[in-house]
Amino acid sequence: MSDFQTESTPTARKVHICEECHGHIEPGQKDQLISGSWDGDMASFKTCIPCLEARNWATVQPEWGGDGEHLYYFGQLEEDLSYLASEITSQDGRRFHAYRLQALMSRRRLSAKALRSAA
Repeated sequence: MSDFQTESTPTARKVHICEECHGHIEPGQKDQLISGSWDGDMASFKTCIPCLEARNWATVQPEWGGDGEHLYYFGQLEEDLSYLASEITSQDGRRFHAYRLQALMSRRRLSAKALRSAA
């Protein structure tokens, strides 16, 4: 549980790395910035808009577990999506959507990794 936190949606002025997919947040793109104190330690987390939308979708699903105290942990969305997908038993396309979001995160991570390797 956070001691306190603030949330904003700034426009990037330089390249940042998303805490979820580890992909690039390019200059001119919006991102979510959460800064605050958790258990007495200050931290900040940048999340790209596609990962923010994936997190928002996942956390409202009825199968979303959470541990009662935390809604989610930063940096674990891809893993959480795989757990969520395996929990979805209905045939309404939500399981496929969870796997698709996970695949898109992986694609952004691999693309950023390739750009960093080429530089």
